[in-house]
Amino acid sequence: MNDLYFKDDVLRVVDTLIYKARNILSTEAGYLAYAPDFGIDYNLFFGDDYKIQTETFKSYAVQKLGENGINPLEVLTQEQTLDTILNIQLEN
Repeated sequence: MNDLYFKDDVLRVVDTLIYKARNILSTEAGYLAYAPDFGIDYNLFFGDDYKIQTETFKSYAVQKLGENGINPLEVLTQEQTLDTILNIQLEN
């Protein structure tokens, strides 16, 4: 799969799992008209209705990556004062 992005006003094409994973993890589900099921449903997890545990979101992120052909090797959770950072190592 090729990913397209702009850098310094130049369209670039890369074929890498890192960019594909970043697109999946940073796109809100339903945002793309041509691919409404693509991405993570952040509203489900971070809405005001209820709170979701970090482990549940981590499992969901790994599931979404797997659905798109990306196999995470390791997911590390780094707790910070006001938030949690997930570091995801991908296979080559």
